[in-house]
Amino acid sequence: MKKLLGIIVLGLLFSVKAYAGVNEPGFTSIAGCEALKYQHKKLIKKHLKELIKKNQTGVLYASCDYGKYSFAANKGKNLEKLHKKTYKQCMKNSKKYTPDKDCYLYAVNDEIVWKYDKDKASIIAKTKIAEAKALEEKQAQLDKRPGRFFEDQPDVNDDHQIHFIYLLSFDGEDTELDISGWIEKRVNSVNRKFLKMSARNKKSNGIGQQFKLDMTKEGKLDVTFVRMNVSKKQLDVPDYPNGLIYRYLREKGFDNPKKVYATFTGFKTKHGNSDGGEGGVPYMVIYTPAVKTYSQQSRDLVILHELFHAQGAAYACGKRTYKGKHVKGSDVLAVNIVKSSIDSKNDTYYRHDIEGCPDLAKSVFVTPTAKDSWDPYDVFCRKKKGNFTHPDLYREFQKCRAGAK
Repeated sequence: MKKLLGIIVLGLLFSVKAYAGVNEPGFTSIAGCEALKYQHKKLIKKHLKELIKKNQTGVLYASCDYGKYSFAANKGKNLEKLHKKTYKQCMKNSKKYTPDKDCYLYAVNDEIVWKYDKDKASIIAKTKIAEAKALEEKQAQLDKRPGRFFEDQPDVNDDHQIHFIYLLSFDGEDTELDISGWIEKRVNSVNRKFLKMSARNKKSNGIGQQFKLDMTKEGKLDVTFVRMNVSKKQLDVPDYPNGLIYRYLREKGFDNPKKVYATFTGFKTKHGNSDGGEGGVPYMVIYTPAVKTYSQQSRDLVILHELFHAQGAAYACGKRTYKGKHVKGSDVLAVNIVKSSIDSKNDTYYRHDIEGCPDLAKSVFVTPTAKDSWDPYDVFCRKKKGNFTHPDLYREFQKCRAGAK
């Protein structure tokens, strides 16, 4: 009898998690996982004689998710222990490479037992979808709190404004930042700082500006509660998770082109722990657990920093713009350490005289609003240049965070 020994990397395209358990062959499509067949053949050729001589059996378990894969393979005579051991090892590896996928039996000896069963895959998928929906409905009932809104409330005017969101992962703890007043307190503090800082700018003539905030008819900050159907583990990735966040919010209807969506999360991420947030037209994210570790001054400046990014600033046509949308020198849009200074040289993004280049002071989202105001969504999402003719207006990093409507 031919036997199998080795450790292989495998990928399988399967979008719904299923708990295979020991001794259950995989049943989903393995298209795109050709490396598995190659490694299987290679290991059989290398270890076949040794396995036959020792009269041992080899088993291989594997898992993958869109090109990420994990594996385990072992040999032995006690089949029950062999399967349990290999499955356990595969699941351990899966936590690192394919955290939301289970391991399945791929091969016993030289026989590939993984077979595509369309009907079974469909049944499992429908079952998991139903289970997920039931869990969402249960969680939705638990999330209900007095004073909490699950939708953007009716606007008190038709002006451009910034709307706020309290965002949790599916399994995230609800610390009630929306109804405790924490988000409103921080936003009001940030807007007061913007007023003072902008008034100090040498070209402001002592007149400061503030952001137009989305308010309820009762005069409170309008904050919407959103719980994603995505786990903390899925969001805790070393690269930027905000693409997933923005797509989710857009699909949930947070796509009014007259609004900027400022999100405060209830979860950490490997990226968010380093600088606290990210922003671009028309979305921004503050990773609240990270900014809560900052001093109040630094916390407010980081939030203001991201609100500026949500206006497209600093603009590519600015004199001191570098490293994406940041500013060289001491500035609220500086890299790493932000300061309470708004474009002190007036040569990059605020009250500058650069021909054909946007000016944050004239954005439709700030008040007092300039007579010649401009809309960041129009310019960066709809690509309507208008009078902005500077050749560096649309450098690579000046990307819209949403599809234009």
